Amino acid sequence: MKLVLAIVPPSRMEAVRQALAEVQVTRLSIADGHGYQQAGGNSLQHAPGAQQGGQRIVRHAVLEIAVNDDFLDRTVQVLERALRLAAAAEESNPADEPVGDPGGVYVMPMDTAVQIYRDVRGPEAL
Repeated sequence: MKLVLAIVPPSRMEAVRQALAEVQVTRLSIADGHGYQQAGGNSLQHAPGAQQGGQRIVRHAVLEIAVNDDFLDRTVQVLERALRLAAAAEESNPADEPVGDPGGVYVMPMDTAVQIYRDVRGPEAL
C-alpha cells in the first residue's frame, strides 16, 4: 500500500479528478494548500534566504490518494500526464500573467489502512 500526494493547480483539479476516475481511482481526499514559489518563474525557491525575484505564496490543491500496489503505476502516470499538461498550459500564458507551480507527485509507503465502519484492515480497507 502507498500514499500518493499530488500538488495540483486549482485550475486543473477537475481535469485531474476525471482522469483518475477513468482509471478507476475514485477514492481520494482533496484539500486546499498554499506553498512558496519563486516569483516570476516555475522553479521553487530552494536556497534559504535567496531573494532572486522574491517569493510568493500560491494556492494549490493537495490530493491524498491511498492505493494498493496494483493501482500505483496507473495513478502516478495519470497524475504526471495531467500535471505536464498543466505546465504546458502555464507556459503559453501571456508574460504579464503570474505563472503558477505545475505541481508534483510524492509516493510514500503506508503501513496499514483501517476502514472504521466495516472494521477492515490492510489492503481491503482501500
